[in-house]
Amino acid sequence: MNDLFELNQAVFIQEEQIKTDSFKVAQIFGKRHDNVIRAIENLKFECDPDFYLLNFEEVIVKYQNGRGGLQEAPAYSLTKDGFTLLAMGFTGKAALEFKVAYIKAFNSMEVLLHNQKYINQGIHVGSKVQLKSGSPEFTVNELIHDEEGYLKSVEIVCWNKNRMHKELLSISSIMPVQEFHHDILKEFWTIVLPRLETLNHSRQLNTIALNLKQLLAEVDGLPTEKVLSELLVHSKKPYPLYVQHGYVVKSKILEKAIRCWIFQYQIQTLQGQAGGAV
Repeated sequence: MNDLFELNQAVFIQEEQIKTDSFKVAQIFGKRHDNVIRAIENLKFECDPDFYLLNFEEVIVKYQNGRGGLQEAPAYSLTKDGFTLLAMGFTGKAALEFKVAYIKAFNSMEVLLHNQKYINQGIHVGSKVQLKSGSPEFTVNELIHDEEGYLKSVEIVCWNKNRMHKELLSISSIMPVQEFHHDILKEFWTIVLPRLETLNHSRQLNTIALNLKQLLAEVDGLPTEKVLSELLVHSKKPYPLYVQHGYVVKSKILEKAIRCWIFQYQIQTLQGQAGGAV
């Protein structure tokens, strides 16, 4: 039977799932591989067919033979649930020790996979993020993990009236700020800015309030509402700066309350780019 440290190599990530394989199980528990294969195939007749298909998969593995070369052999890949069911049949004090260590290895890899998902998205200390529902940009100040090591929340910092504010946000509620192609935003504002006299519902200087449904009804050549919703939350200098959406304003155009997307823009620059339309 092999040492516990070899479990670090026995559990791996495959297609965003945590798995091991029958060959590694045989090595760790000191069993013949053909006996492990037989035990797995016997489970096919003892457990729910859907469970079996989800947790056991026929594969080909490469292993080092006695001559120092690599050799291929049929095997099974197992999920954590598949391994747990199989290992129920392994008895004895030493087997129990290895079962516990194996399950811990699965759990550690699950933590790694969970955290790596967000790191690969670009969420790290210093990165720019925003709420998935839409918000201004925040800066990640700290990554916060739970007792098991799972990344669960982030501390973000933002500035409001020259004062720094800190807040905890759930990791599932945020997304990294994507660098949208400037040409798309440029095209949007090139079309919209000259027509603000009939599109801007705001009564406040340096503020733009747009209603997307009106915008799409009156302006040709714009993307769909879904695309606009994903795009406009990233609008920033040199274009109007996104502030919030779903905000109710008393329209200067319609003389009634209407939900709008709010942007801030310097009126001098706005007039220059819009040809003095505002």
